[in-house]
Amino acid sequence: MEKKKVKVTIAGATYSLLTDETAAYTNELATDIDEKIKEIQSANPFITANQAAILVAIELADQVKKTEQIVESYRSQIKDYLKDTSEAQTERDFYKRELDRMRTEAKAKKTDQINLFTQSHDEA
Repeated sequence: MEKKKVKVTIAGATYSLLTDETAAYTNELATDIDEKIKEIQSANPFITANQAAILVAIELADQVKKTEQIVESYRSQIKDYLKDTSEAQTERDFYKRELDRMRTEAKAKKTDQINLFTQSHDEA
């Protein structure tokens, strides 16, 4: 994929970025960061843009870390569900075979009973 050059403005500074992403997506990210920096600075006017950027970076790193933990939890749950599904399928297959065996036995016994009945009937 070809890298694209995208210019964004964050906290009053313009940055030229090389990215695989679209310009629209990259600008959306920059806007989100810029808004977070402005939000922090409006809450505390003594914080510099660099300090606010560090706080935004910590917040975003926290979100990434928590998201990774959630994803890992989902992966673990899916793994457990797949194991349970596999065990249930194995059990189902066992009972299907057992049912088929019992049907075959019942059919054989029914045939024997009919033959016995037929033999008894002919003798009379």
